Amino acid sequence: MDIGALGAPRMPSLQDAQASALAGLQGAQSRADEAGAQLAAGNLDPAVVVSLSSAQTDFAANVKVMQAAQDNTKRVLDMLV
Repeated sequence: MDIGALGAPRMPSLQDAQASALAGLQGAQSRADEAGAQLAAGNLDPAVVVSLSSAQTDFAANVKVMQAAQDNTKRVLDMLV
């Protein structure tokens, strides 16, 4: 098999990072909503509490990724101007 036939690896773009962060934010929000609804219904299972805490951490991490991607986009635009 010729390695050239596979094509060159694609470098991730800033849009890829933003799209990934947005998907992560949406997933974390969904999990937080689910865990919140279960807690409100009286389900105090430790797994539900851990899920809510995990969703909070995931949300914060994805916000940082989104901020970094936006900062990098701004830097690229500043270099072009």
